[in-house]
Formats: sequence, C-alpha cells, structure tokens
Amino acid sequence: MSTPADDDEVPTMECSVCQIDVPAGAFCGYCGGHLASEPSRGPRWLRTLRGDTFGASPGESVLRPAIASSLFPHLPPGSRLPFRVGLVLVLVGLVLFSVIKMPAALITVAALGLPLLFVLYLSESAVYRDLSVWSVVLAGALGAALGVGWVLLTGEMVARAYGVPMAAGLAIHHLMREGIMIPAGGMILMLVPTVLVRLLRPKSRESLDGFVIGALAALMFAAAATLTRLAPQFATGLLAHSRPFLSLFVEAILCGVTIPLTAAVAGGMIGIALWFKGQPSNPHEHPGRIRAALYLLAIVVVLIHTGVAVTDIMGMAQLRMLTVHIVMTMVVLVLLRIAVQLALMHEAPDPIERDEPLLCIHCHHVVPDMAFCPACGVATRASSRASRNARREARPVRVAAEGS
Repeated sequence: MSTPADDDEVPTMECSVCQIDVPAGAFCGYCGGHLASEPSRGPRWLRTLRGDTFGASPGESVLRPAIASSLFPHLPPGSRLPFRVGLVLVLVGLVLFSVIKMPAALITVAALGLPLLFVLYLSESAVYRDLSVWSVVLAGALGAALGVGWVLLTGEMVARAYGVPMAAGLAIHHLMREGIMIPAGGMILMLVPTVLVRLLRPKSRESLDGFVIGALAALMFAAAATLTRLAPQFATGLLAHSRPFLSLFVEAILCGVTIPLTAAVAGGMIGIALWFKGQPSNPHEHPGRIRAALYLLAIVVVLIHTGVAVTDIMGMAQLRMLTVHIVMTMVVLVLLRIAVQLALMHEAPDPIERDEPLLCIHCHHVVPDMAFCPACGVATRASSRASRNARREARPVRVAAEGS
C-alpha cells in the first residue's frame, strides 16, 4: 500500500483483479473486487461473482432470495423497511381475506398489492425521474392492455377446460395443448412492452433502468390478467361460504405472490439483458460473454415461469402445487440477483472522479467518486441517477479542525 504525501491524498493499493492502483479500502472502486488479503470462501464462480456481497445491498449474499433488495434494488437499506412492511401487509391481507372468505377483497389485494408497491418504489427511489415519461407509460399501459386482451382471448378456452365459469378453479385438467400454449403465449406478450421500449432507443442504457421497465410491464400485465380472469368472482357475493379455505388460500398466494413475483423477475431480467452496456475498452472485461450470460439467465427464468403451469395440468394436490410455486419463486429470485450482480459488476460505469468525494447512501461514508464504494462495495449505479446527481452537486467538504 502506498502512503499519502499529505492529509488530502488518499492511500492507494493495487487491485489483484484489475491490476490498477485504487484507493485503499475493502473493495476496489473500479471493478468492485475484494481488496482484502484473506481469500474469499466458496466455489470459484461465486468468488468471481463476489457472491458474498450483493452489489445493490452489500450486507446480503447474492444467493439470498430476499424480495425487498431484489425487487427494489435502487433503495438504500433504511428506505427498504417500509417496503418490507408493505410486503408483510400484502401477505397478511391475503391470509385474512382467505380466512373470512371475501373473494372480492382477496382478488383486489392479490392483483394490486405488488404493483402498487412497485409504483411507490419508483417514487421513493426517484427512478421515475431517470426515465422518460413515455417509456414508463408505454411499458405500464401496454402491459396492462395486453394482459386484459390475452385473458379475454383465451378465457373461454380456459373455461371450457375447467367445465365451469372462468376462474372458479385453479387447475387446467384438460386440453394439454391449451394448458401449455396459454402460459407460453402470455409470457411472450408480457415481454413485448419491454422489447418495444428498447427498440425505440431510450436515452439511458443502465441495466437497472431495463429492470424497472421490464418488471413494471410484467407486473401490470399480471395485475390486469388477474383482475380480468377473476372478475366473475366479484358477482358471487360478499362472502363465498361454499369455497373451502385451502382453495382460497392457495389461489391467493399464487395470484398475489408467486405469479407476480416470477413475472416481475422474468420481465426485469429481460430488461437487464436488453439494456446492458459493457466496457469494450477494458481488456479485463468480456462484454459479449456477460451479455450472453444475462440472456441465458433470463431465458431460464422465462422457461421456469412458463413451466410452473405444468403443475396445474398434472392435477397436483393444492399444497404440493403451492410448494412447487414457492420453491420456484425462490429460485428465480436468486437467478435475478445473479443477473443484477453480473450487470452491476461489468457494465460501463459513470465517469470516474477518484479525486472527488461522494457520500455513499448505503454505508454513509465519504468515499472517492468511483464505480463502487471502496468501503462497503455497493455499486454506484445501484442508486438512481437523480440521487447520484444530487450528491455530486452537493459534495461533502472537508472542514478544518479548530486550531489547525
């Protein structure tokens, strides 16, 4: 480690990953790698990924399927608490309305709970200020319109398969072809708004911007589809005494938690892959490989989201089906975190100004303005551009000690 010549200079050390002299700390400000001398534990691929420190939430492992830090990556730890409370309230509402058998309230919470939290996240993190109005409106409105249209187009087919009015049950026991084609077709339509926004060449090419557009479109699609598909239950009366609790509970968790979560992950990962912009000028980087890995992860999640519908076709017991959905939701959350980590670690960063101070909103240290916080390892781009610009316009100023 080199020592500073005066109090204003920052000590440096060489990063073993990118072979660049960087400000001394726990992490490299350029590549985000560990600067500590002790070897990291775990398999090589996980160490390469810096799997012990998630780029959007440094206190968490990449392999931890945490909903709040995965679905709301722009938020610092302190701002995530209200959203964790919101997620708990959505779950409590689903269970409560299942117990008292109020299908109308149950459907409303299931369809609108997660999308509402996501919209609040856009406001709280100021991400909406980073994106053009037309891209947000197009993604949300087109996603909702396609969700309604797809259910109206396929609803009668599903109803015939059930042998009962649309949405009176969960499993499609007949028409194997329709049972596979309907979720596959819905998945393709759900991704259309994200692809369309990208084709219209948005000004920003940050990976997390793509995640926001993709997740928003997918959540709006899922919400509109759920409301349209389950709309006939609003006419059954305030209470559904004939419906068993287990049936309502499983339907609530699937429609209000697992399906919208996996949809948001699938849409968000497609957005990350489409928006990712690598560092072709960096000899240590391989943008083509990273982009291919992001697309591969996104395709796997899309296949999982579509393939879980097979549990409906198989006529599986409801609790077993619920277990499969929950396990697969945890798997896709981990895959999302891997994709976010890959994108944040390897995308083209903001201009490096290592001699300028910047307040890290995660660890609250004043650190050099680089791609990663040398103190906690969070990616600078794991906060909105509005937040970054505001902190750069009001940089911390060293205050001389009295008498010095």
